[in-house]
Amino acid sequence: MTDAAPRRSARNAGNPAPAAHAPSPAPAATKRKSTSNDKPASAAATEKKPKPTPSGALTIGSPLPSLTLKTQDGTPISTTSLTSTVIFTYPRANTSGCTTQAKLFRDNHSSFTSSSYAIYGLSNDSPALLKSWKEKQSFPYNLISDPKRELIKALTGSDDKTRRSHFVIDGEGRLAFAELSVKPVESWESVLKFVQKK
Repeated sequence: MTDAAPRRSARNAGNPAPAAHAPSPAPAATKRKSTSNDKPASAAATEKKPKPTPSGALTIGSPLPSLTLKTQDGTPISTTSLTSTVIFTYPRANTSGCTTQAKLFRDNHSSFTSSSYAIYGLSNDSPALLKSWKEKQSFPYNLISDPKRELIKALTGSDDKTRRSHFVIDGEGRLAFAELSVKPVESWESVLKFVQKK
């Protein structure tokens, strides 16, 4: 004889079993409201910041100090004669980076002269070393020796080292453009873009 299934009482049949309670959802994380000043991290990291003008360096619009220095031939040159002129400074003649910088000014010399600008290299090297370097590399422009870094300090703010930099002196002998601590391969092009806008 087959056992009969257990019967549910009429009282329990009308009341279904209570449903299991689902866990309460976790509160959503608060989303920070973006602002117009927010920038992607990558953009902020790569944004180029202008280098501040060092204390003691000439500011744009200032005239060059009146000095008499010498070129590679020992010829005296007055800073008051440096008008419509590009000056590039370099740490030491006849070294790799300085030669690269100077050769690019050499190779693009005609682009500057066609814009009515003369070029001068400036360092604290002796005239004799500058003369040897100029002849070896066939530079078409003169090199100025500044052994006490008097003009170098006026331009860069430092008299204990020569920073690779470049400058434009306008037709009135005033500083029109300056960039400090530049790369050897970029120096000439940055200056040329400026003088061609004039």
